[in-house]
Amino acid sequence: MIITVTSNKEGVGKSTIAVNMAALRALVGRKVLLIDLGSKKSSFEWSKKRNCANIQPQIPACSMKGRCFEMEIGGLMSGYNDVLIDTGWRNTKGAQAALKIADMVVVPIEIGDDSVDELKQVIRRIKAARRTNPGLWAVVVIARTEGTLVISALDKIRKYIAKIPSTALAGTVIHERMSLQHAFNTGLSIFEYQPGDSLAVAEMHDLYRAQKMRRARLPSLSRMQKSSLINSGASK
Repeated sequence: MIITVTSNKEGVGKSTIAVNMAALRALVGRKVLLIDLGSKKSSFEWSKKRNCANIQPQIPACSMKGRCFEMEIGGLMSGYNDVLIDTGWRNTKGAQAALKIADMVVVPIEIGDDSVDELKQVIRRIKAARRTNPGLWAVVVIARTEGTLVISALDKIRKYIAKIPSTALAGTVIHERMSLQHAFNTGLSIFEYQPGDSLAVAEMHDLYRAQKMRRARLPSLSRMQKSSLINSGASK
């Protein structure tokens, strides 16, 4: 499965979600590759810390720029059960290619007055990707939230998402927690972090389950077809 994690804003927990979803899959025995397209290389640095500390299972990662990603994605995917792509927040060529090749896109978003406007910009990218990748399923998750949610803002997001085909709002919220930051800084996932944080673990597990939600029966491209599509676009 290819999962792209993207957003239209910096600091919404995108990399935190990407590395935890990668780690959870690796912990259940799946072979996972983590690809970091962001300028800060946050996910890539997390993987480096993990591998240097010899934390098992090892999770290979690579940091790439958009043009290289477009050219090499087909070869990178070979041999892995799951590929997690952290795009960064800018709408780069690499981020666009990551949507065109994904089975699913996870979109973390903060609650605020401009939440729907921010989300609309990401949805426009997703709709563009669906012209060539019609099976792309989107899950929006409220993230980096402290305390109680602003109900009025949440209702606006729900109403907007309800109008978008093949897009769902995750039933969980990824709250701002020190445990997530501490785990990230040491190359750990929240599932491995000690002394542990049961609430943070539960939220990430719920997001993982949300990614398994029943999807609409849409036309789907094989990995080979997706790779050919990206490579043909990159060669133009």
